[in-house]
Amino acid sequence: MVFDGWLKADPDARGEDVELPKVTEGDPLRLLDVSGTQKFTQPPNRYSEAGLVKALEERGIGRPSTYASIISTLGDRGYVEKEGRALKPTDTGEVVSTFLEANFTSYISDTFTAEMENELDEIAAGERDYVKTLSDFYGPFSKDVKSKDKMEKQTTFGEADPKYKCPECGSGMLVKLGRGGKFLSCSRYPDCQGALTIEGVEIKDDEPIANDPETGDPIYVKTGRFGPYVQLGQKVKGSKTKPRMASIPKDVDPGSVTLENALKYLSLPRTLGKHPETGQPVTANNGRFGPYVAHNGEFRSIKAPDDVYTIEFGRALELLAQEKKSRFRSKK
Repeated sequence: MVFDGWLKADPDARGEDVELPKVTEGDPLRLLDVSGTQKFTQPPNRYSEAGLVKALEERGIGRPSTYASIISTLGDRGYVEKEGRALKPTDTGEVVSTFLEANFTSYISDTFTAEMENELDEIAAGERDYVKTLSDFYGPFSKDVKSKDKMEKQTTFGEADPKYKCPECGSGMLVKLGRGGKFLSCSRYPDCQGALTIEGVEIKDDEPIANDPETGDPIYVKTGRFGPYVQLGQKVKGSKTKPRMASIPKDVDPGSVTLENALKYLSLPRTLGKHPETGQPVTANNGRFGPYVAHNGEFRSIKAPDDVYTIEFGRALELLAQEKKSRFRSKK
């Protein structure tokens, strides 16, 4: 304590603060103890939908009427996916974000967005000329867009870990984005076609596990954006018809899928019969949120012991007759 100040009048205000003794340069100190503590810096939690809206409000971005469409667009375009309540960026989202940050920094900054919205509010209030405001924006913006028009697709995330080598020529690998997500591509592509999965497993040309006994078409096991699946036949170039596909259950190893398994998965969706009241078909299928029965836009989840591959028409009608449960639980 160098000077008591107002504490001389109110000593109790010091509370439990620890005060250092008065020391001068050169005073000897006695070591009492030394301990080492290991700590890890934790990244901030990912945004939830509510957290993202709160952050937008704090930064002055968007309006209450636009928040729902902003979040909807992020999901519809595949930029984020939900893990519980958290919004996790997808590979596509990372590429788009990196591209915008590198080429359109000024347009995605908080200040630009907030200022532009303020200017639009002033236009709505009759305090600003809208033609001049929009011309001042679109002139430079359109030039920036045209200057990037001939750029190559931004699908490269950079160099892969040096431990990964091309299985064909031994060169280094690059982390790239494909339709099925991230993968490792030979740095000499297109001269070399070598590729690995992001885990380092060699990607080979598709080889069928068997042929469909009815059509003779080959059956493949593949991996896509939403996980492993089986596919009947190959897509014909120029044809709008897509081959039949079916998801492989999460608890099944894709490498162990047999012809019997594949035919079972490809049996979905199953048409169980026509509803006695509407005449519309009743179907059973697998979706992103699990197995379900459907009729005329109505859906009911299939829970154990019922099974999507064996559920019968009568049982499906029973499920559809049940009152639909709300997705929101009331709190006590």
